[in-house]
Amino acid sequence: MAKLQVIVGNKGKEKTYVLIYGLRLYSEGEVQQVERGTVTHQDGRESRVTLHVLEGTRGQIKGQLLESIDAFFDIYSDDNVSITRSTHLQGRALQQGAAEEDTGC
Repeated sequence: MAKLQVIVGNKGKEKTYVLIYGLRLYSEGEVQQVERGTVTHQDGRESRVTLHVLEGTRGQIKGQLLESIDAFFDIYSDDNVSITRSTHLQGRALQQGAAEEDTGC
C-alpha cells in the first residue's frame, strides 16, 4: 500500500500551489447530481465527499496526488470493502431494515 506523507510547500523561487480534491466511489447509475461536495443519489438521498488539501510545487502535488489515489484504491479494493450508504443516513437506513454501513469510499 502506498504511504502518504505531508509535503511542506517550497519556500524557494519555485511557485507553490494548493490543490483541493475529493474522492468517493459510487456504483454506476447511483449519482444523480454533484454540487459543492454534496452528492444527490438517484433515490434522493444525499452524501458528502470529504475534501483533501495538498500544498507544494506542481511536481510535488502531482506525486502526492498519484500516491493518494493509489492508497485510496488499495484501501477500497473490491477485496476489502463494498460500496454502501452514507453515515448520516445510516440510522434512517437501519430503521427501514437495511443493514448497510458507510465505508467512506
